[in-house]
Amino acid sequence: MISTSLIVLEKTSSQEIVEKNNFEIKTSDLCSEDQKEWLSSDEDVPDILWEKVKDLSLGLPLGDFLKKIDKELILIYGDKRDKAKSFGDSRFTSISEMLERGMVSCGAMTKIFSAVLRKFGIAVRLVHGILSGQDPKLTHRHSWLDIYDPISNSWFEIDPTVRDFKKRSDAIRRKVYHNWLELKLDYDKGEY
Repeated sequence: MISTSLIVLEKTSSQEIVEKNNFEIKTSDLCSEDQKEWLSSDEDVPDILWEKVKDLSLGLPLGDFLKKIDKELILIYGDKRDKAKSFGDSRFTSISEMLERGMVSCGAMTKIFSAVLRKFGIAVRLVHGILSGQDPKLTHRHSWLDIYDPISNSWFEIDPTVRDFKKRSDAIRRKVYHNWLELKLDYDKGEY
């Protein structure tokens, strides 16, 4: 893990950040003690993906950085596109299996992107939610990421399932997790 790499933003508005792609990653040590917990990952990035992304420049705008990760995932997936068999499959499957199956569900993409970003030293939170109009009692859910900006000491949202990485306007946050293992505890109790 490159522990001194953190995100530095030129603007702090999530909307502006995503629309203008005007944020960049720089090597810095600006992460507060409160945010350092969001740097660790419970699962490492499999070599099949890490070998393709490990040399990405931290000098890239984050939007370009995310697009390059996405491009490598598409190359690894080839023609495979697995939407997951269930809510649990989308969240609790190992990253290795997700890559092998070509999983493109929101839970899988959130888990994969969080592991890669954290390995680069970027603090992220996994967001669990629903889409407006969905019955919260159903198992259909949505997920995305919060990325920490140490300059403004705030979080901004990205959705790895959307090509421009903007959070969907119909996404409603329910709870933030460090990893999907924490969600599994709520899931097993039926409180998700």
